Amino acid sequence: MAAVGYNRKPRTPDVTVDETWFSDPELCESSKMWYVLSKTLAEDAAWKLAKEKGLDIVTINPAMVIGPLLQPTLNTSAAAIL
Repeated sequence: MAAVGYNRKPRTPDVTVDETWFSDPELCESSKMWYVLSKTLAEDAAWKLAKEKGLDIVTINPAMVIGPLLQPTLNTSAAAIL
């Protein structure tokens, strides 16, 4: 979600979310949303590399991934849901 959810686009029922829907790097930087910026730039780099090398890629941006914890403490995302 971080790579696609932080932008100035309206979130109304008539808006279609598609492959052009990415977080805005400038907005991320000015808002100091560093995690969101890192995910946005990483996905952008993957798409550029795929194009340069002639590769087909698929990215999935799930709203939440829940599974067994790898660390002894509850992370922020899981804590917000649980």
